[in-house]
Amino acid sequence: MTTNKVLVLGDGVVAAELADAWRSKGLTVDGYLFDGPIPEWKQEPFELLNAQLAALDLTSYEAVVLAFSSEKAVVRHIARDLEHQVGADTLFLVSAMSCAATETASWLEHPERVIGFGYVPPFAGVKCAELSKPLQGLSQHADQAAGLFASLGVETAFVGDSAGLVMPRLVSAIINEAVTALMEGVASAADLDTAMKLGVNYPHGPLEWADRIGLDQVYATLRGVYEEQGEDRYRPAPLLRRMVLAGLYGRRSGYGGFYEYETENEVTEHA
Repeated sequence: MTTNKVLVLGDGVVAAELADAWRSKGLTVDGYLFDGPIPEWKQEPFELLNAQLAALDLTSYEAVVLAFSSEKAVVRHIARDLEHQVGADTLFLVSAMSCAATETASWLEHPERVIGFGYVPPFAGVKCAELSKPLQGLSQHADQAAGLFASLGVETAFVGDSAGLVMPRLVSAIINEAVTALMEGVASAADLDTAMKLGVNYPHGPLEWADRIGLDQVYATLRGVYEEQGEDRYRPAPLLRRMVLAGLYGRRSGYGGFYEYETENEVTEHA
């Protein structure tokens, strides 16, 4: 099934990357992005969002993409509002990195339209995106979701439905352990990253990788997996939580994350 018109809503790197990628392939994409995770449902800034959406014919979109690391109550409110404004067969392609697709689907009156997705940012260089079909999902929407990524030259693999999926969960757990080691004074951020890049041939050190992914996304993934699994190995490190609360999301934030980014190619370690 071909998809030509997409609405993208989100609060971080994932939504922005996907909106830009689909636009570059000629799809009609409208995107409304927040600057960072939204801690709770408030009248603002959603009045502005609702006003912007009211100017659109939401029934004309073949797919709605929700890529949030915000609190579940916020995403649930947005998803429920949208469901009553879009077409009856519109695909809901939702990030499953912090919430299983089955749980997101349970919020909707027509859960069969939901497909989960996940990948580890940055999108440039991604060869395979993970998809998950909730227990309520239908194959026609799974094919549509795979087609959206195929339009970007990206293969897809269907994995079991759970918060974090596969690679996002594993990478976030590695980053969490590195943050814990940094908190304990085991080594500096730069030395931790160097040890992992040279020791196990990682493309990025875990803390550098966290800055590229977005600390808010890493934290949301860990929080979602921890809430679902209840295992301490996924409990987000306190330092990671504090940095997200301070707006230190990584490369995209003005002050960086574990490193400062004075220019695109100039990187210095945070004190």
